[in-house]
Amino acid sequence: MLFLLLACSNGKESAEISEDVPQDCTSVPGNICTWAGTPGVAAYDGGGQARLESYFYWPMDIEFSPYGQPVINDWNNHKIRMLEANGTLRTIMGTNFIGDGDTEQLDKVSPGVPGTTVNLNHPTDAIYYPNGTLLSAGWHTFKFRTWDPATDLVHVYWGTGPGFAGEGGVDATGGLDSFLKAVVMDSHENLYFIDQKNERVRELSADYKLYTIAGNGTVGFAGDGDVATNANFAFPKSVQPEPGGAIALSPDEKTLYVADTENNRIRAIDLDAGTISTIAGIGTAGFSGDGGPATQAELYSPRDLEVDSNGVIYIADTENHRIRMIDSSGTISTLAGNGTNAFSGDDGPATDASLNRPFGVSLGTDGNIYIADTYNQVIRVLYR
Repeated sequence: MLFLLLACSNGKESAEISEDVPQDCTSVPGNICTWAGTPGVAAYDGGGQARLESYFYWPMDIEFSPYGQPVINDWNNHKIRMLEANGTLRTIMGTNFIGDGDTEQLDKVSPGVPGTTVNLNHPTDAIYYPNGTLLSAGWHTFKFRTWDPATDLVHVYWGTGPGFAGEGGVDATGGLDSFLKAVVMDSHENLYFIDQKNERVRELSADYKLYTIAGNGTVGFAGDGDVATNANFAFPKSVQPEPGGAIALSPDEKTLYVADTENNRIRAIDLDAGTISTIAGIGTAGFSGDGGPATQAELYSPRDLEVDSNGVIYIADTENHRIRMIDSSGTISTLAGNGTNAFSGDDGPATDASLNRPFGVSLGTDGNIYIADTYNQVIRVLYR
């Protein structure tokens, strides 16, 4: 039996899905395959199914870590799902209802409550602490929640509701945000995150203080070469926007990369100097520039970023239906997607395949690239 949840929709139609979907693909470098999910089926399967027999509803991202098992942000099912050692998917956070916490709000009190009693509302991102604790960014709940792998308990770590408050390095208790889109952690356990509708990049320090790193709250494009807190971003900001904006940290932890979605750019914040610049995109929504400098290329609503240990940047170029890469020389190229919003190409070259609005790109601990092929309702793997 399929369980469908009430969910937001922006009116875009789903693409046609091929009936011929290989279940066992060849792991040849450059090949793409479906790794989890059932192409074209937007639903919830009840949990406990094998990954290739499971259903998602707009999977937003997948997080790999040496500290824990991979988890999928099943966005419109309002769940966080973990891949178990036996190859099945288990819900670790979320219920069959949309909401903000358990019915008695005891997840706000340490040590928390079982994750499957906690209602969620569009989880967008997740990261691991070194001890294996998972941190989840709740987009419509305006909170960070932690999940303890030893106890399965979920606890609200930060966030009290929508708004903008708590700045200036004071205690972050009572701090407000407006749509937590993406989060990354440095080696000191400081959190950097996209505060989407506040048009800012903020920091929640390990000692629980809150700062703005970039952005002045104004929608637009400005600030390159200036202090990052004077900059304008264009993260989606309608009444009910889609998730937008992404963040990644350089290997030396001196640079924060930001997907400035509606400015169609990737920007870089120098954390030592406090300045900002553009490293990819000319601001025009389009597709061009492969094989040349990323600063001369066109992007179209980039919504996720990853950076590998060599400093190579991977981009979910969502409305171009592609995954792109910026190498160490600053050259941009396409890794996956032919630009057509459809589902095709499994067990063949990734650049010949069709994706449909990929919102997420992740680096697996196995060295492969994983794609949240969001409107195709699957996670796909690009073998390296």
